[in-house]
Amino acid sequence: MKHNLVSRPVFYALHVLFWLCYGAILFASLSNWIRSPNDVWKAVISDVLTSSSIAYINYYLLLPRIYKKGRYSAYILASIALVVIIVLLRVSLLGMTHMSVTYTYFIRAVPALGFYLITTVIWFFASMISAQRNAIELRNSQLASELKFLKLQLSPHFLFNTLNNIYSMAYFSDSNTAPAIMKLSEMMRHMLYEDQGKFVSLAKEISFMENFIELWRLKLDEKPKIIFKHKGVRDSHQIAHLIFLVFLENAFKHGNTIDGTIEIKLHVDANDQLFFHIKNDVIDARKTAEEESGVGLSNVKKRLNLIYPGKHELIMDQQLTSFEVNLTINLK
Repeated sequence: MKHNLVSRPVFYALHVLFWLCYGAILFASLSNWIRSPNDVWKAVISDVLTSSSIAYINYYLLLPRIYKKGRYSAYILASIALVVIIVLLRVSLLGMTHMSVTYTYFIRAVPALGFYLITTVIWFFASMISAQRNAIELRNSQLASELKFLKLQLSPHFLFNTLNNIYSMAYFSDSNTAPAIMKLSEMMRHMLYEDQGKFVSLAKEISFMENFIELWRLKLDEKPKIIFKHKGVRDSHQIAHLIFLVFLENAFKHGNTIDGTIEIKLHVDANDQLFFHIKNDVIDARKTAEEESGVGLSNVKKRLNLIYPGKHELIMDQQLTSFEVNLTINLK
């Protein structure tokens, strides 16, 4: 009953056409063994009204709002109540007192049960197809995020500058040369090999962020004030791979890295609620606002909606001299 592939008017027209055809077939069938035309019309109208009611109530109300939320006992009780009410309503609409009790209360329940089962099967198939589509879309989004990282963060220009800095450190026998190479290696390893599933260790993601920050320190001639704090992280905590990358990228690429401040805070409370905050000073707020609304943030918003539907909140605030992001994720 999904209408993603057709327009809303066409969707409604198809449903009306279906019930008209069903009513016509039913009328032709009942006319062969019910003598009274009035009784035939009563049977057809009651059948169409009650069958459509049980179909739409089950598909759009009981299944998505009760069954999908894991309330299985409530769904069974609601389904039984719905069928009983529909059968009683159908008998009331028919008003055929000359028919037997067996026919009235049991045979008339067959169409109602039939449409109930049909809509249930359709809903399960539609849910399965939707889940598969979301999984494919999620994987494509993850791949796009990784490719974007390769192109924008470890692009030839960025990698060339970083290696030049490391070479200079090695040339002058700087003691930080080996740690710098190790950070770059760990960063690339995390990006390429850690994403074997949907989620990765939050601790490893934080380590990746630390390496990212240190590599940017090497790249920048000026040294902005960078504050990075995190607490409450446990080994069991998992997070979507590279989910914070775009926010870090925007803070360093579009922020004031001359004499500004970049503040990054990550906290997980006792209820496994993650709070991520990043704030950076900006020089040109108008230019930053245009850049911040690009493909990167659109991509991360889509990933959040796919991975954490109903379990996250993203708030971005553009001020005259700063840009701030606050992200809350339920890790349970």
